[in-house]
Amino acid sequence: MKVNYAIGIDIGGTETKFGIIKCEDKNNFILEHWWSIKTICGQKNAEYMLDVIVNEVEKIKNLRSIKFDVCGVAVAALLDFYKGHIIYAPNLMWGNLKLKNLLEKKLGLPVIIDNDANIATLGIFYSKIKHKYPKVKNIVCFTLGTGVGGGVVYKGELLHGEIFSATELGHITVEPDGELCGCGNRGCLERYIGARWFVNNIIKELKKKKVKTIIYKLVNNNLADLNTKILYDAAEKNDKYSLHKWKLFGKYLGIAISNLVNIFAPEVIVFTGGVANAYKFFLPYTIQEVKNRVWPIIKDVKHPLLQNMKYEVVAGQNYGVIGAGILAIKSFLL
Repeated sequence: MKVNYAIGIDIGGTETKFGIIKCEDKNNFILEHWWSIKTICGQKNAEYMLDVIVNEVEKIKNLRSIKFDVCGVAVAALLDFYKGHIIYAPNLMWGNLKLKNLLEKKLGLPVIIDNDANIATLGIFYSKIKHKYPKVKNIVCFTLGTGVGGGVVYKGELLHGEIFSATELGHITVEPDGELCGCGNRGCLERYIGARWFVNNIIKELKKKKVKTIIYKLVNNNLADLNTKILYDAAEKNDKYSLHKWKLFGKYLGIAISNLVNIFAPEVIVFTGGVANAYKFFLPYTIQEVKNRVWPIIKDVKHPLLQNMKYEVVAGQNYGVIGAGILAIKSFLL
């Protein structure tokens, strides 16, 4: 098989990452080199930023004497996957942008774009999960950070809807009459375990009533300084209040996962993102909640699904560029 090269690009609100992805066969993709630049945000700067991106690609192409075959782009946005249009990217302050068409004209390459969480899922699937579990074809991946995102690989392919978004895992309802989420709905998973909301809910509670917890000491009585790292540290010190909050975190996550197990019967559940590092405090409760809520026949000890389903916590920061390159290669070359 001919060796193919893709340029993978992950456009974030703070920085834009680039990666050279080499494809040796349909299951082996190698990130040969990566780098990043500062993102220039704002609608009026969108085309200028694209010119900066193209210039970076041209520079590395000349420096390494490499010929790129395709380009994949990850972006945190509501988008039309099939047309390659950005509908709205809040962190970038971009809207109504024909990103695929613009980049294809500027780069002279076939370009595919997708949501950053979807693309990270694909990157993790091929660079981590397939190496550890070669026969696995179905995974669900949660990105646990400021918000909650994710993606689904089903029968070896990234799952997409007909148009616009699919697999918005952070907006699975876990409390039907719950708190108002930033998306406009009530009771979304993200509203309870997205780091911003998770921390704010605790601050709100601690301001309302005095609770026995070492959190006050860890933040020097300034609750505005509270974050998930401090909540992790408090749990490490066996603080009962913090441990209980991580338990609730795990329970809500388990409610969401049980629905996905009933729908997709995944072989592996993956957690990534900064908050996933606290897995030892929430994952046991997540697993128990899944066992409590899946379809009753699946709970049977003789049923292979839950017995064989794996939970994996994946660290790393370049799955967006890897996944972008892989998606482009799979879409245009394989």
